[in-house]
Amino acid sequence: MTPSLERQASLRRQYLAEPALALSVKHVRTIQGPYTDEAHGRVCSTGFPAAHIDYGLDAKVGGLDDLPNPGHILCAALAACLESTTRMVCAHRGLAIERLVVDVVGDVDVRGCMAMTSAVRPGFRGITATLDLGLAGAPAGVAGFVIEQVVRLCVTLDTLRNGVPVRVERSGDAPHAGAV
Repeated sequence: MTPSLERQASLRRQYLAEPALALSVKHVRTIQGPYTDEAHGRVCSTGFPAAHIDYGLDAKVGGLDDLPNPGHILCAALAACLESTTRMVCAHRGLAIERLVVDVVGDVDVRGCMAMTSAVRPGFRGITATLDLGLAGAPAGVAGFVIEQVVRLCVTLDTLRNGVPVRVERSGDAPHAGAV
């Protein structure tokens, strides 16, 4: 049994006994970085302040295309979640991975985020994720079964496919007529 599977076994017992312990909260915020222009910024997880992510804006919205933009970061989150879920499913089933490449491509019509027409929404029009999975010594069809499990269990994929309530609040105590 791998170390992560040993940790999971212990966690499963804890979560069965006390389900509230299974809640995992993610907290990310923008932080002051070296950037003073409108085309760049920095974000980090509050639990990992040294592991910040610098971002830039897409040239198609007036940025410089010199750093990953928020769309890249969203696609990277999906790729990372699909890969880590694949690794966990394979470890759980005792399958050895020979090859694993996750490729994620999304497209956005930027006219939506530039408020050029209400007929175009600002979000991604579509995202395609491709998993190239090769398993050592596994019978035919096992890789397909693993990918089916990954699609069922991937947190980021589920969130993108099914949505989640998102509130946008204004900080501070005073109500604001234009609050979102």
